[in-house]
Amino acid sequence: MVLENLRTDTPLEVYEVKGKKVWVKRDDLMGDNVTLPPWGKIEAIYNLVDKYVDRKRPLTHLVVNGSWSGWALAAICEKLDIEFYYSYPDNSVISQELIQKVKQLHPNTKFNPIQNNIQDIMYSQLKISTKETKWQLLPYAFNHEFYIEYLQKRMKDVLKEKSDFKHLVVSSGEGVTSAGLIKEFVGDRTDIWVKPERHAWSTCVSSYRTVKGTYEKHNAYDPTNVHIRKSEYGFNDRLDGFTAPFPCNQFWDIKQWKWLEDNIETLDGDVLFWNIGGEWTF
Repeated sequence: MVLENLRTDTPLEVYEVKGKKVWVKRDDLMGDNVTLPPWGKIEAIYNLVDKYVDRKRPLTHLVVNGSWSGWALAAICEKLDIEFYYSYPDNSVISQELIQKVKQLHPNTKFNPIQNNIQDIMYSQLKISTKETKWQLLPYAFNHEFYIEYLQKRMKDVLKEKSDFKHLVVSSGEGVTSAGLIKEFVGDRTDIWVKPERHAWSTCVSSYRTVKGTYEKHNAYDPTNVHIRKSEYGFNDRLDGFTAPFPCNQFWDIKQWKWLEDNIETLDGDVLFWNIGGEWTF
């Protein structure tokens, strides 16, 4: 087993929205929310670290509020015997409760507070500092072809279970995880002969331009099949008072489910909703 309590065979569940069936890939159940975060990216990140990170050198990663990446990497690095520095913005927003949980679970993890700024600047500063510290730094948002290929494989496995979906609905941050899923779902857009009858719908809380650029980089974008929209809700708006019938991360996935509930009547054919992250309780 890659990690204890890691579940890769997450269920495909059926819910009803306004009288229409929606299939939900519960990838939030990949982690048990006790020893691992409820997050569908854990195995992909594990495989990326295992294949590309030098175990003799420390690894760091910029952790922002709302993300499970620091917790996941602390567990992964402990398993692989890699020294890990949990880098995070030194501000009042970052969850100290989560940091304390990671410290308890993984006491060998080191913590690296950095001066607060916008995310791109903090990442650039961290990247510069690693030249002096000799720490390794994973690609921003795990934007690596190996990671994309893993998400394609997960989608392929779901389509083996049920192949007649017409719509994929999935949230996007930087668009990396959703790019892998969409690329497999609608087809590689470098193949001009493939014009599937499938559509992908993604709501982003970052910028439309960023997500579109990520999709284009990985040949996952076609304006006729791939639909990106900027959320009307800000990143820190957790949609208090609105709930989904399963745990959703309030910064990303819940906003996508809200869109689906509001627009389900416009989607003909079977719908697959991919739930990446579980509820944020910190």
